[in-house]
Amino acid sequence: DACIFMVKAKIILISRGNKIPLTFRVIFSLILFLIYIALTGYLPKAPVILIMVFTAPLLPLIWTLQDIIEINMNNKIIHEYIWILGNKRGKPKPFNDLQYIFINTTKMRQTMSSWGSRVHYNQYDEYLAYLKLNSGKKYLLTRSKNHESLVNKMKQISVKLNIPFKEMNQ
Repeated sequence: DACIFMVKAKIILISRGNKIPLTFRVIFSLILFLIYIALTGYLPKAPVILIMVFTAPLLPLIWTLQDIIEINMNNKIIHEYIWILGNKRGKPKPFNDLQYIFINTTKMRQTMSSWGSRVHYNQYDEYLAYLKLNSGKKYLLTRSKNHESLVNKMKQISVKLNIPFKEMNQ
């Protein structure tokens, strides 16, 4: 689930989750540590330390990349950005008025194959929350497999933004 947190009176930050999937982050970290271990057996201590010093910053980088949307009602700006170790990468966009928040339901299907030639299919509903502007533009706020918790979070945000909340395909 995405984390939602409020800042100040009329600025709302919504984390849409990590930008890099968990599986990739774990595998990358393990490979990097295995490389470190292998290098300690083949190279002198000084070059290994240098390699570690220059590659170690990759770990916090891949573990902290967050996809965030910030709605600033004071300045009427929506800022979609990637948060990288405290830096924001993205361009803020002005808006006139917000229309409403809505949730759509989508059917998701996942196919998983194993080495034993078994195929497992998993179907589930995913709920997507959007913010619609009066201009017609839509912004993805967050997504979740848990309908009830998403509805509760979006109702809280709609109250903070003083706009209606709707469920589209219920």
